Amino acid sequence: MAVPLEGENGRVTGALVGAFRMPNLAGALLISVGVGALLLLVPAGFLGLIFGFFTAWGITRRIGALARAARSWSRGDFSVTAKDRSKDELGQLSRELNQMAADLENLLQARGELATLEARNRFARDLHDSVKQQVFATSLQIAAARALIRKDTDSAESHLGQADDLVRQAQKELNILIAEMRPAALEGKGLAAALREYVARWSEGAEIPADFRVRGERETRKQILLYSILLYAVTQLPFCAGGFGGIYLGASIVLGAVFVGGAVRLYRRGESGSGAHAIDDRAALLSGDRRAALWLYLYSLAYLALLFASMVTDARL
Repeated sequence: MAVPLEGENGRVTGALVGAFRMPNLAGALLISVGVGALLLLVPAGFLGLIFGFFTAWGITRRIGALARAARSWSRGDFSVTAKDRSKDELGQLSRELNQMAADLENLLQARGELATLEARNRFARDLHDSVKQQVFATSLQIAAARALIRKDTDSAESHLGQADDLVRQAQKELNILIAEMRPAALEGKGLAAALREYVARWSEGAEIPADFRVRGERETRKQILLYSILLYAVTQLPFCAGGFGGIYLGASIVLGAVFVGGAVRLYRRGESGSGAHAIDDRAALLSGDRRAALWLYLYSLAYLALLFASMVTDARL
């Protein structure tokens, strides 16, 4: 800014120049804008993080439910469904997949029924073509032997020998047919392994923890022996507490000793049978084990009844 300077005669003798410097507001403006943006972005970012977390968690949970249902369907377990009632694309996909699984289950069920019917028809054909014909031929041989048994003994014996061969052949055919009817789940494995595998699949599909354990005959015999000893000790408590007298004491000692003796005998039979390798020896031991176990079970029922009867007798006398 300039102002002219005039003398006494009115002439311009000079100029007064003034300079004004404007303050620099760019730095302050940038700082204020940065602080304001920071104060705005921090809460917005935090809210966005929370919103994104819950949104991603919901989507992940729904996709995980679809994946678990798909794994169950791939194993043939169609009892698991994808439960999603939302109206968005994932909910619509879940409903369509559930309908597809239901249709697939119906299709597999229909195929299973057809396979069962086909297996029945094949089994009936095999019986008709093999066993039925052999049984009919056997009946003819027996009828011929019956007719010749008084006239020609040699011929009758020949017919009976042929009938015996036919019976053995029919037995082999029946064994083959029975082996073919063995469930596929038991192929190459025992009942315990098949049940353990089934329980594992069911637990994974139903998301319920489950465990399947097979202790075996040895552990069962041991538990029976321990139970009998514990029961024998418990039956002495009424006498020790003064509730009953000598009649109950004598009956409990005799009956309990017989029960414990039967359990010990059953346990020892299992120990002695573990070293049997011959088929005949093993079969004889198994037959004896069944008889011993059945005897012990029936005696356990009579044992409790006789024990209560001794209580009543002791109380009245």
